[in-house]
Amino acid sequence: MTKPSEIGKAHVLQVSSALKYLLAGESIVKFSDPVVQTAHFIKDQYPTIQFVINKFEMEQSDTQPSLLLTLEDQQQVKVNLFLIQGSAAIQPKNLGAKSFFTKYFGSSGLQTYFNDLLQQEYKTYLHSVIALKEDINQYDSIPMLKKKADGYYPKFMEDINPFRRAFLFSLREHCFQLLTDEYNLGATGIQLAFNELMLIESTTIITRYSRENKCLNVDRWKSNIDSTQGIYIYKKGNDTIGIRSGEEALTLRFKFESSPTSSVKLATSYEVFPAEDKVLHRNLRSIENFEMLIGQHKQLETTNKSNAIGKCNEAMVYYRILKENSSINQVDEQEYYHMLNAYSPIITHKELLSIQIASTITTQKMHEYLEGKYPVYQIESIQLVGDSYIDDRSETSDLQLILRVNGNYVVEGFSLKAASKRNVKITSKNPGIGQILGPTYFDIGSLDLVVKDIQKQFEQKLLNHQQVLGKVSEELGESLYKAPQANIKKGLAALLGRAPMVVTFYLHNDSVILEHNAIKSEIEVLPKTPSAIQTTLRWNDNQEELSLRVKFSKGQQYGWSSLKLACEGKIVK
Repeated sequence: MTKPSEIGKAHVLQVSSALKYLLAGESIVKFSDPVVQTAHFIKDQYPTIQFVINKFEMEQSDTQPSLLLTLEDQQQVKVNLFLIQGSAAIQPKNLGAKSFFTKYFGSSGLQTYFNDLLQQEYKTYLHSVIALKEDINQYDSIPMLKKKADGYYPKFMEDINPFRRAFLFSLREHCFQLLTDEYNLGATGIQLAFNELMLIESTTIITRYSRENKCLNVDRWKSNIDSTQGIYIYKKGNDTIGIRSGEEALTLRFKFESSPTSSVKLATSYEVFPAEDKVLHRNLRSIENFEMLIGQHKQLETTNKSNAIGKCNEAMVYYRILKENSSINQVDEQEYYHMLNAYSPIITHKELLSIQIASTITTQKMHEYLEGKYPVYQIESIQLVGDSYIDDRSETSDLQLILRVNGNYVVEGFSLKAASKRNVKITSKNPGIGQILGPTYFDIGSLDLVVKDIQKQFEQKLLNHQQVLGKVSEELGESLYKAPQANIKKGLAALLGRAPMVVTFYLHNDSVILEHNAIKSEIEVLPKTPSAIQTTLRWNDNQEELSLRVKFSKGQQYGWSSLKLACEGKIVK
């Protein structure tokens, strides 16, 4: 079967040749019916054509219009040609992820920066895929990682789809940050790309044909977008960015070209962005469905209750912000509903209602926090952020608000936590034991060999669960105790994260927002403190501390399971 790109290229070349024949007064009967009709249509639209060149006669052909017409008055007209079978929709362009900033946004600097980020995220993605089958060698090059991943997974399968989603999500987040930074600087590249990809500054000729290759009709499409309305940038779903003017929008969706190791593309598409009244209607319906879920709640199980309370709190804070700002855009309208639906059956109805009630004071504190930073701001959109989606582990947001402040885009992230009362420790992160000494955190080595040896002893029944935790914690504590302060500060900063922590005390109907102070002192490392399976870090005159507690990811009945760290900090307010 001939690829659509090859069909399109042939159509451009043949229409270009047919037009040149017409201009020379020669017959074009040898061409197909769709080509003949298209050439005559263009000649009728522009009767004073003097010269025609096609994109394949120009440099950088993939960024050029299909045809460039020169008229008698030397005016040049850009023409884009589409050949479509029957009533199918226009097939937009697929852009290369490693070149789209340069080709369409006119910025090689942005492209270089984005490519570095893509490389980092891609390596993380490949590590995640390969780790399902073998231990990771941190020194493997990307070509070697691709070869291994391709051997295990020549096509996408269910067990690696979460890694695909996480990778594409991270690229979308990085791209959004770069585009909004450019927007805030007043750069013209976004408008240029929008005009180019929305075909605003060119004439579009659409030729429709039948299965018998007979021309059904030829028509001219011209954009009605009013460029004076300005440009807006938004997120959609897991992996899509939108750029809109009024209700006309261009979407860029990150995707793999085919297999798990294939190149990354951006699929362009066009959509109508809903008017404000439609957004309001959809949000009110979404809120109503969420409240029905609360009303129908029943507890069905009690496993991993603390995690369920945290997830229900995230969904509830999102719901409360949406209810109080019902005209804002939701990046994913279903996520908060699905989160509550998945986790609320694990907690009691009383706990769920307490979390719902406390969400009011929590969102009030968040509003006060934002007012303290921005006297005037507008929430444009809201988003829940999945676990560990960004390679930058200092990005710890569970919820993001995209604001407009003085006409600029500002992204405010919040780490959302829930506790029944104040006198408890709050878990900030749960990194895997294999990551903690690596480059993501303290960057002083690895515990992999130690853990392998301890696992063998466990499987030989030389160690029990508690002894395993103690030995791993001892190795971790000794490694951190000997580490340079620069590495300790690097790891601690990554564990604490940049986002302010919003803690909801749902039984007390109260909340507090904690911002981690700058690390102004030496960090004291206390192995085996306050127990044999914990290492505690203290800083800023003992006013702040973080305890790293080693734990199994599953209960003892499962035997050996992966080891993680519960990173618990005390509340100092």
